[in-house]
Amino acid sequence: MRATILGSAAGGAFPQWNCGCPGCSNVRAGAPGWTARTQDSLALGADGERFVLVNASPDILVQIARTSWLHPRSPRHSPIAAIVLTNGDLDHVLGLFSLRESWPLAIYATASVWRGLEESLFLRTLRRFPEQLAARRLVLGEEVELADAKGSPLGVHARPFALPGKLPVHLVGHGAASPEDNVGLGLRGERGPRIAYAAACATVDEAVRKELASHDVVLFDGTFYREDELVRLGLSRSVAKDMAHVPIDGPTGSLAQLEGLPGRRIYTHVNNTNPILGPTEERRRVEAAGWEVACDGMAALA
Repeated sequence: MRATILGSAAGGAFPQWNCGCPGCSNVRAGAPGWTARTQDSLALGADGERFVLVNASPDILVQIARTSWLHPRSPRHSPIAAIVLTNGDLDHVLGLFSLRESWPLAIYATASVWRGLEESLFLRTLRRFPEQLAARRLVLGEEVELADAKGSPLGVHARPFALPGKLPVHLVGHGAASPEDNVGLGLRGERGPRIAYAAACATVDEAVRKELASHDVVLFDGTFYREDELVRLGLSRSVAKDMAHVPIDGPTGSLAQLEGLPGRRIYTHVNNTNPILGPTEERRRVEAAGWEVACDGMAALA
């Protein structure tokens, strides 16, 4: 199975359009070691012809344009056959509405995420003809072999598991919280390494650790380095837990809580304020602990 990180930044990308924090300023200045990133997304494929996206970021068109194997191979064609959504956050679903030009897609999501999508009138743009959208439900703990809109298997298996999280901001007050609001994914081909994708996680408990430890490659929430990162920079009064992200640093942070996790470990969904995006002491500490920092175009299966 081929797996490539299309985008590795959190919502807003890197640099963020309205942010002048040290990291964003370094990217704009062309400082050595500071590289721009688009918003978080993953592409997987088992046959080299058809591919699955995990989440559809607002940057999806840029990501497709710079990834040659996602380009059309005939006048009206796309190798993108299915999309799996891990939550209803706008930085994971807005890209769907850029893929509206009458090409059939299978979209997989939990019942909770589908409820949020159905509230949006924009979803109608993916239903211009009966076969355009194949809406399929993910059930926690149940593995499914993903298929294209016509039902043809893609050779990629996905099993959703609950992750501590919260409803997207735009859905708060519109429905009750559910374990299906935010999920991780266990992903595998017919053979070879297993990937865990957990790009948004509020806390690391024993259930999360046990789930991640059963995979060969782990893509994990690297949004913030510190709990009070935004406060320190004078950008917000919110801390990491307010936004349902576990920080990397600290006794309850992911670096400590996931110490000794086997296999390859990669931080993704990294916020523009996180110092691990550059050649910093924080980056060196993360790498010394055996973690990698995702960048756009990185192969998740080396």
